[in-house]
Amino acid sequence: MKKKLLEIISLSKHFGGNTAISNVSFNVEEGLIVGLIGPNGSGKTTLFNCITGYYSLTSGSVMFDGHDITRIKPDKACRIGMVRTWQRVKPLGNLNVLENVMIGAFSKTRSAGESRKIALAQLDLLGMSELSSNTAGDLPIGLKKKLELARALATSPKLLLLDEICGGLNNTETLELMETIRIIRNNGVSIVFIEHDMKAVTGLCDRIVVLKSEQKLVEGTPSDITGNHDVIAAYLGKGYKHA
Repeated sequence: MKKKLLEIISLSKHFGGNTAISNVSFNVEEGLIVGLIGPNGSGKTTLFNCITGYYSLTSGSVMFDGHDITRIKPDKACRIGMVRTWQRVKPLGNLNVLENVMIGAFSKTRSAGESRKIALAQLDLLGMSELSSNTAGDLPIGLKKKLELARALATSPKLLLLDEICGGLNNTETLELMETIRIIRNNGVSIVFIEHDMKAVTGLCDRIVVLKSEQKLVEGTPSDITGNHDVIAAYLGKGYKHA
């Protein structure tokens, strides 16, 4: 049996009288890619913010690698091996590509030389080595997404939380990024993956968690989810065809 790396236990988040997440529970085991899907406004990004310490929880708890991290701060979450990307990428636009990725590496080392070495390795993994000296703010959206991923990987995560990393990419870019994500998982990084592109979700994920109206609707394998009548009605639509 695989080890539970992340445990979300009865997590709820309220903003005043508004409920953003209600009593959500699920686990992420080591070595797996877990998809998180649901309609806009169902609480997916809010859940990421709660897990990684950007929002405090109203109730419930979060366990990571056997430790209670319910009240963790984002910088500590990164240092213990849990890092996220953002739906709206915001590189440090005046710095070059290499310098952006080095900033991620500085979470693990104070050595500029070591940080550079780590950053170059991640840029090589993502096929961006030739862009090292390019100004980050000048990159097109597809390369900014890759840069965001490279910077996250430079922190040496155990768990990577990807928030619509394929959003805005064309089909070729999406397929290339999917293959890279598989390589990252095969290198020992577990992944939670928010995405609306169901081809990417079903092609990558070992398990899928579906949110609806701030609650967990169902959880299962890609085949379970794409054939589930409640998921089709709530999210996929009646015209969805699953393989």
